[in-house]
Amino acid sequence: QPPTFGRPSPASTAPARLRPRVTSEAAAYRADGGDGPLAVRAASVAGVRHRLAGAAGEDAYAWQAGDDWVLAAVADGVSATGAAALASASAVGAASAAGGDVLMQARELGKRAAAACRAAVGAADRAVRDATRSGPGGATTLVVAAVTGEGEWSLLRVGDSTAFVLGSGAWTEVFPAPGDGGGVAETATAAIPADGPATEGATGRLEMGEALFLVTDGVAGPLRDGPETVVPAFVSALAAPPAPLALALLADFSRQGCHDDRTVVGIWRTT
Repeated sequence: QPPTFGRPSPASTAPARLRPRVTSEAAAYRADGGDGPLAVRAASVAGVRHRLAGAAGEDAYAWQAGDDWVLAAVADGVSATGAAALASASAVGAASAAGGDVLMQARELGKRAAAACRAAVGAADRAVRDATRSGPGGATTLVVAAVTGEGEWSLLRVGDSTAFVLGSGAWTEVFPAPGDGGGVAETATAAIPADGPATEGATGRLEMGEALFLVTDGVAGPLRDGPETVVPAFVSALAAPPAPLALALLADFSRQGCHDDRTVVGIWRTT
């Protein structure tokens, strides 16, 4: 059974509505992973709100990996737009391909990681424009990470998808959380496509055994408001790379009021 953190969500125990048409690309539960100099685990779970409505989730993830690097992307389609799922899927596919291509040709990975992230965001913006031009339109948040085998990482994001570092039993958010500036937290978020999208970047280094996580706000929100419930469970479960299906089960936790789609991509420095 999925874990419960704090008060359970009554809605999470209701049976999901059977969708009339489904393909594997739009599965409500997705998980994958593998090991190398960097271990990667990924899971994406359609939120209770979408499952009860018989709708697919609107999150997406992708990665590209080389001998000593990983380029990963996570996106959260903006539900208010007409093609949120198409936008997120287009964004991560283009981002991982473009960023990975930069790293494949790099002589100095650490110096090229930031360039790879910039290329990823630019390619994602163009891909979303192309994919949604003839339809009702779509938009998505995006967070991209380039991580080298020596633990150097670079991040770039548009919108409220974010990143955390897990090390020495501590779970630390990379970017400022909404409301950290002392004002009222904004509910709107930046997104692509946009003319000159508003980006935020960060860099750092993973020590041996530490991990970097890219997440959508369906995970980030509960982590922020559950320091005594959600955070300890995540720290314990993710101290080492879990099985991909175990990560999906963790992401499917029950918590009152938490009904959004949830996506987690973890990158561990293991060698």
